Amino acid sequence: MTRTGWDMDPFCIVSFSRKIFRTRVIRHSLNPVWDEKLLFHVRRYETGFKIAFSICDWDKLSSNDHIAEATLDLSLLLAGVPKPDPVTGLYPLETAEMHDMKTFKLPLCGSAATGTLPWESKHSPAITIR
Repeated sequence: MTRTGWDMDPFCIVSFSRKIFRTRVIRHSLNPVWDEKLLFHVRRYETGFKIAFSICDWDKLSSNDHIAEATLDLSLLLAGVPKPDPVTGLYPLETAEMHDMKTFKLPLCGSAATGTLPWESKHSPAITIR
């Protein structure tokens, strides 16, 4: 069976330091919403690192296609984190509940190795992280 038109089965690879996470594949979507939580431990020496997001197209018969990528400075993400009491190491009761999450809208671009992609001049895709 031959399909005509443009179709994509996107997934996202999230890498931080030596940790790599992969979201689920969303079939036949040009506007995927993963709505997944990723939890990872950040050591003190890793606070200056970046989190890399790579969007790929899943292919069953051939290798996965790299679509675009974005990076986020971890220091921006850690700026809104509640601080523990320096003496006890405990967090205040008012921050024990869920605090407001920041939303980051990162523009997606082609990789440095491939340069700009042909669709970048027509569209301005972005990945939203919360």
